[in-house]
Amino acid sequence: MKVKHSKYKNTGILFELLTRQLTSDTITGNQTKSLSFLKKHFNSKTELLKEYKIYHTLATKKYNKDSQATMLIEELVKAHNRLNKSQLRREKYNLIKEIKDTYNVNDFFKAKISDYKVMASIFNLLENKKATALSIVNSKVTLLEHITEKPNNKVKKDVVLENFNNQDKDTRLLTYKVLLEKFNDKYSGLEDNQKTLLKEYVNSVTNSPALKSYLNQEIKEVKKEITRFSKKVEDKAVVIKLNETKSMIKPLCKKSSVNDDNVINLLNYYELVNELKTIHG
Repeated sequence: MKVKHSKYKNTGILFELLTRQLTSDTITGNQTKSLSFLKKHFNSKTELLKEYKIYHTLATKKYNKDSQATMLIEELVKAHNRLNKSQLRREKYNLIKEIKDTYNVNDFFKAKISDYKVMASIFNLLENKKATALSIVNSKVTLLEHITEKPNNKVKKDVVLENFNNQDKDTRLLTYKVLLEKFNDKYSGLEDNQKTLLKEYVNSVTNSPALKSYLNQEIKEVKKEITRFSKKVEDKAVVIKLNETKSMIKPLCKKSSVNDDNVINLLNYYELVNELKTIHG
C-alpha cells in the first residue's frame, strides 16, 4: 500500500534535500544558503534537530530481532510525542518558507529520495494526523522489515555517512573543509558547463525526470555546436570525424534511466566543444 504524504513536511527529506543542495552549490562554487539553513534550523536548540534524529535513527538503525525493532519504534514514537509540537510546527513553517523564498520549489522537491518508502512510513507513523489504522499498521510493518533486513553493500556504504553524523561539530566542519579542498583541487580545471552538469547530477539524482530532460536539452545543444564548428574546420578528415561523433550522440529515451556513463559521455562532449571554441572561437 502506497503511503501518501507531503515532502514539504517530512523532516528527514527536508534535511536530505538541503545537504544535497549544499553539495551542488559547492561543486558550482555558488554562494550557498543551504549551509546557513542547516545551521539555523538544525542546531541543538531546535525541535527540528530532535525530530530529525528520530527520523535518522528509524532510517539507519539495524537489529536482528523483530522484538528489538518493535521496541525501538515504540520508544521513538514516545520520544516524538514529547516534542514541543507548537515550536516544531513554527520551526518547520519558517524553514519551508525560507526554502520557497530561495529556491525553485518544483526543482528543489523533484529529486528522487533514497528510501522514500521508509521516509514516508516514518512520517505517517509520527506526524500524519489523518492516517488510518490500516496505514499505521502498514507503516510499522515497512519499518520493521527495514530495520531487520540483512545488511547489503548499500548499508555498508552508509556507515561512512553515519560515522560522520556521529562526530562532534568541530570534527565535522574540519572533515567538510578537507573534502571541499580536495574536490576543488581535483576539479578546478572544469569548465562552467561541466560544473553545471555535475551540479544537476548531484542535485537531481539519476532517476529524476528533470535530470533526463536537462541532459537531452544539453545533448541537443552540443550537437548544434558541433554542427556550427564543423563548418569552420578546413581539414576534411576532422569534419568527417566530427560528423561521426555527432551521429553517435543520442538523446535518452523515455524508458531509460540516467547513469554514470551518460554523464561521463556528456562531459567528454563538452570537452570537445570547449576545445573547438578555443581553436575556432
